[in-house]
Amino acid sequence: MKTAFRKNVFRQIKNTWNRFIAIFGIVALGVGFFAGLKATTPVMKMSADAYYDDCGFMDLRILSTMGLTQEDVDAIQNTEGIEELYASYSMDALVDFESGQRAIKVMSYSDSTSINRPTLLEGRLPENDSECVVDSRMVDTQISIGCVIRISDENTEDVKQTFARQEYTVVGRVSSPLYYSIDRGSTTLADGSLDGFIYIDAENFTTDYYTEVYALVSGASSLMCYDDAYDDFIAETKSRVESLAPERQQARYDEIYHEAKQQIDEAQATLDEKRAQADAELAQAEEQLQSGQQQIDDGYAALEQSRLEWESGKRELEQKQQQAQEQFAQAQAQLQQSQAQYDQSVAQYQELVLSAQQAQSAAEELKAQIDALTEAGDMEAVEALTPQYEQAVVTAQTLQQTVTATEQSLAQAQQQLEQGKQELQQQQTAAQQQIDAAAAQLEQAQQQIKSGQQELDQSQQELSQGWAEYEQQKADALEQLAQGQAEIDENVQKLQDIEMPEWYVLDRNANVGYAGFVGDSEKIDAVAAVFPVFFFLVAALVCLTTMTRMVEEQRTQIGVLKSLGYKKSSIAFKYLVYANSACISGSLFGLCVGYIVFPAVIMKTYRMLYTEIPLQLDFNIEYALISSIAAIVCISAATIWACVRELSEVPAELIRPKAPAKGKKVFLERIRPLWKRLSFTQKVTARNLIRYKKRFFMTVIGIGGCTALLLTGFGLSDSINGIVGKQFEDLQSTDLMLSIKSQASVDDASLNQFLTTEMSESVYIRQTTVDAVCGNETFSVYLVVPEDADKMNDFMNFRHRVGGEIVAFPNADGVLVTEKMASKLGLEKGDTFTLKSGDEEGVEVSVGDICENYVYNYVYMSADAYTACFCSEPEYNMVWGKYLSDLTPQQEEDLCQRALQLDQVEGVTSLSQTQDSVSDMLQGLNAVVVLIVICASALAFIVLYNLTNINITERIREIATIKVLGFRDKEVNAYVYRENVVLTVIGMVVGLVLGVFLHAFVIVTAEVDMVMFVRTISPWSYVFAALLTLLFAGFVSFVTYFSLKKVDMIESLKSVE
Repeated sequence: MKTAFRKNVFRQIKNTWNRFIAIFGIVALGVGFFAGLKATTPVMKMSADAYYDDCGFMDLRILSTMGLTQEDVDAIQNTEGIEELYASYSMDALVDFESGQRAIKVMSYSDSTSINRPTLLEGRLPENDSECVVDSRMVDTQISIGCVIRISDENTEDVKQTFARQEYTVVGRVSSPLYYSIDRGSTTLADGSLDGFIYIDAENFTTDYYTEVYALVSGASSLMCYDDAYDDFIAETKSRVESLAPERQQARYDEIYHEAKQQIDEAQATLDEKRAQADAELAQAEEQLQSGQQQIDDGYAALEQSRLEWESGKRELEQKQQQAQEQFAQAQAQLQQSQAQYDQSVAQYQELVLSAQQAQSAAEELKAQIDALTEAGDMEAVEALTPQYEQAVVTAQTLQQTVTATEQSLAQAQQQLEQGKQELQQQQTAAQQQIDAAAAQLEQAQQQIKSGQQELDQSQQELSQGWAEYEQQKADALEQLAQGQAEIDENVQKLQDIEMPEWYVLDRNANVGYAGFVGDSEKIDAVAAVFPVFFFLVAALVCLTTMTRMVEEQRTQIGVLKSLGYKKSSIAFKYLVYANSACISGSLFGLCVGYIVFPAVIMKTYRMLYTEIPLQLDFNIEYALISSIAAIVCISAATIWACVRELSEVPAELIRPKAPAKGKKVFLERIRPLWKRLSFTQKVTARNLIRYKKRFFMTVIGIGGCTALLLTGFGLSDSINGIVGKQFEDLQSTDLMLSIKSQASVDDASLNQFLTTEMSESVYIRQTTVDAVCGNETFSVYLVVPEDADKMNDFMNFRHRVGGEIVAFPNADGVLVTEKMASKLGLEKGDTFTLKSGDEEGVEVSVGDICENYVYNYVYMSADAYTACFCSEPEYNMVWGKYLSDLTPQQEEDLCQRALQLDQVEGVTSLSQTQDSVSDMLQGLNAVVVLIVICASALAFIVLYNLTNINITERIREIATIKVLGFRDKEVNAYVYRENVVLTVIGMVVGLVLGVFLHAFVIVTAEVDMVMFVRTISPWSYVFAALLTLLFAGFVSFVTYFSLKKVDMIESLKSVE
């Protein structure tokens, strides 16, 4: 009997393979979807745990506000439960790359430890102290293997002195378990957020203390890190380490106190010594200056005496000059008198010569007359003239003698006159020489006086400068001494104010990547709590419909079995075996596919937020049993429900064919105008839809569920892919963002020239990473402070997401927060929360308004509000700009290169680069969307096919009857498909409405902190979901078309009776 029973089950499966496959497929989808999603979280955790174990990710991290000494390390090492320690160094620093400056976490690397081992992705690990490896996610800095990076000169001296070397050669790219997520943490440098990390050799750190100590706990690696057992196990060792804190804190305090006290005492002794030395040097310098002043005063006195002597000599010279001039004038006068006498004598001489000449001429004339008379023989006349002649000769001779005597006298007088002139000239020359010599002596003396005056004046000036320098040096020395004393006094006060160092013993939950990963992975559980419900609900409905139809078809066999003495349980068991065979086989298939596909796809999606790690697939027995049992229970319950009614009847009733449902008026018949206008086939369709209520609701629910899932998938795609358009086209219109070096860059001429010539508009911005705290919730956000708040509306479209109302940028009353942040912290307009940066004390601010935003989270604050809150002026570190006109990609790249060449510009980010980056980041989520759409499509096809097939099967006699009545194949098809179309449309409408709510739940549940998904669904998604549902309905109709053609009228109309 059992063998025959089993054969009957197998024969039933073979004859109704399409129904069996329908149950198989629907269960496989439901179980695979549920188990796959539910197993994804454990698989993600297990994969992360394997990654952590492989990298030696620390179990504990010990920090101290004053660093950790080797004695602290030894104490921790000797603590029970500690397996291995790694004392590490780290420092936040500004690092210069080829493409600009970045804020980097610089960490020590040692190949001798197995804790926090970086994973090499490219190149090699450092082999000497001049090499480093960089964060693999720092793709924006264009780092290449072999390039040289440098610790920036803009770091503080403390930071620069922390490193023995300032330049390092990049030899590889790595990932680190310390930075599992893309969030690199906050810092006090640059814009407040770290851009990445680098590892350098530990020997490059010069500090005499460790910044942190990482520890592995013995036996912890054997536990799953995200389980409570692991946390409890770590908590024991953590408690032991924390118990060391009081003693080690006191020891560190004493060490620092005594070291500081010794340094202060040494500084005081040095200062006192410098004060004494300064006093001695100042006294010596004052004495030298006073001595110099005395010498200068003596010089001035001697110079004055020389000046008096010079003036006396000058007066004597003037007197001598006057006397010489008087004597010369007297001699000149005498000489002139002698000259006049001489000139008079010359005149007389000339008259005498003339007289002598005249006398001589008269004598000669008389001689001539005598000679003529003699020749003439006139002797009388001769004799008469001879006395005259003789007298004339005597007169001529006398005059000639007088002339000669006068000539001699004149010659002698002239000689005497010339001699007098010569003597006068000689006397004058001698006197002038004496005067000139005296004048030269006086001039020399005067030059010596002037030179002496100049030397004394210069010496006096130098002495005055010396006094000024002395006073300045004295003031500087006193100021330095006072400053030194003030510093010592300040250090003494600081010494008195030194607080006890505080230890922080942190476990993995304090690591952002570790904690964030578990939070994001558990969001999959939330999705798994909703989606599979639809699959199981539809599976139960499909099974109920299928098994109900099968039981009704075999009611005659059931009657025979009951009449032969089979128990109800035995008969029901047959159908349970049938249904559960499909259920179990579908569950196994779904488990195999779900455990492989879902974790792989979702882990691939999470690569945008976390380091890619090897996937550790695991067959989760718990979720396999839960999903399989849930499926079996649903299928069994549906099967039993289908069997109960039939098995409750007596065999005689069961053997007879089931009476058709009673015909009765439908509500449409009461609407007479409408009912009269319907054709016969339309009336039949309306009656059949309302007559078979169970089929109606099952079909509507099945199709509605499938459509809802399809709309959710397409809507999720809209929510993800619409982020870029919403954020960077509708809300943000900033074309270019420049990172500048410091506040001084605001006044840089070249930068402002670039902004004037290349940008249509620009505004200076301070953008830093801060923590927004409200109650127990903390959220990392960007604080944006513009220099000119009125310009912000040119770069951002601040509005409410619901209603699109424009939001005014706040001035001094409150801040503007983004919607995701407000939702996360539960903030509304008028609420207050705290902004906190690092370990600094937070400031309380009020929510002025909430604006729409999709990428990252921002708090917008005016410069006046910033000054009022933080008690300091904002130091701007960015510039937002808008292009003069639309640029081609090449023109934009050229513009960015020109901007990077400016000395004050550290980095350049264009809007297109940001869009591409966000698009790439969100691209992975499309795989999940595709997965949902595929599963929903498969579900829709199975449901439609199964319901249509069952509808045809249970109405086979009806179809045969209308064929006998003369209906053609097309009319028969229309008769059946018309109902399917109506049910499909109704189910589709219900599914579209249901899909809106399901989509809203999914996007809120699946969102990550850094983005807000678009809340609206595109109209095209409604169209695609509806068309896909109709497409599957049409395809199913095409498949079942051949089944309708094969209906045998004679066989179908045969009666059991």
